[in-house]
Amino acid sequence: MLNPWRLRLIDGLDRLGTVRAVATALHLSPASVSEQLARLEREAGTSLFERRGRLLELTPAGRRLAQLSREVLQHLEAVEVELSEMGTEAMGVVRVGGFASAVSTIVLPAMAALARSHPRLELQVHELEPHDSVEALHRGTCDVVVTFDQEDVPLVEDPVLRRTELTRDPLLVVAAAGRRLGDGSAPVRLEELAGERWALESESSQLGRLLPGRCRAAGFEPHVVARCTSLELLLDLCARDLAVTVLPQRAVSQRGDIATYPVEGLGERRIWALVRRGTLARRAVQVVREALVAAAQ
Repeated sequence: MLNPWRLRLIDGLDRLGTVRAVATALHLSPASVSEQLARLEREAGTSLFERRGRLLELTPAGRRLAQLSREVLQHLEAVEVELSEMGTEAMGVVRVGGFASAVSTIVLPAMAALARSHPRLELQVHELEPHDSVEALHRGTCDVVVTFDQEDVPLVEDPVLRRTELTRDPLLVVAAAGRRLGDGSAPVRLEELAGERWALESESSQLGRLLPGRCRAAGFEPHVVARCTSLELLLDLCARDLAVTVLPQRAVSQRGDIATYPVEGLGERRIWALVRRGTLARRAVQVVREALVAAAQ
């Protein structure tokens, strides 16, 4: 009989591409992963892998087993959930991941509401970058994640996951309080900001890559004077009138020394709650998802 734990390893190899990446994701050594995959191949009685240089690649039989493994693991998870929650009360631990502004404005209010309404339910919160969220669900390190996509970079459909749109978050220009942007009308046109100094998020962030492209599409190259990973530093630069920036509305704290302005063409990001389909039978996960929907309104 095939070992379910080893099925998780071949699923990871199919998704992540290398033995080392699987080992890192599951906190194992590469040698241990290789040994377990070799045992799985012996259990299967057919060739699942082939070596190309230092890489271990799936054969057609290996790719098919990886696909079936996801279905098997999802079913086993649903069975475990059903057995563990024969009652209807939401209880136990639910691990929720999300990016910083969503944690502050959605997850924490939901957590506070659930502490009052479901005292036997415990939320454990993990701050995650959006690009790490889906993998956290697949690894099983989170039960629910809050993430986002842009209109022009949508979330990729994943048959293992169920998603629920929580809200939409418009992108705004942030500047010093009292600053006049463009001709003073609202919304501002992006091309009117061609002469501004810009402070942007790091180039590794989705927003840090998005804005320069939008500026170029509007006919100018932004004059970037700062790249920051700290949200407060971005806001401080704006408050001192040293730069302007673009941030989602939910990421901007209430401060008297800054102001926000809508800008034509910047669009919005959609904020989603994602869960593994196998956990949807769990009452606690249902309750957390419902609380996130309510908190996002």
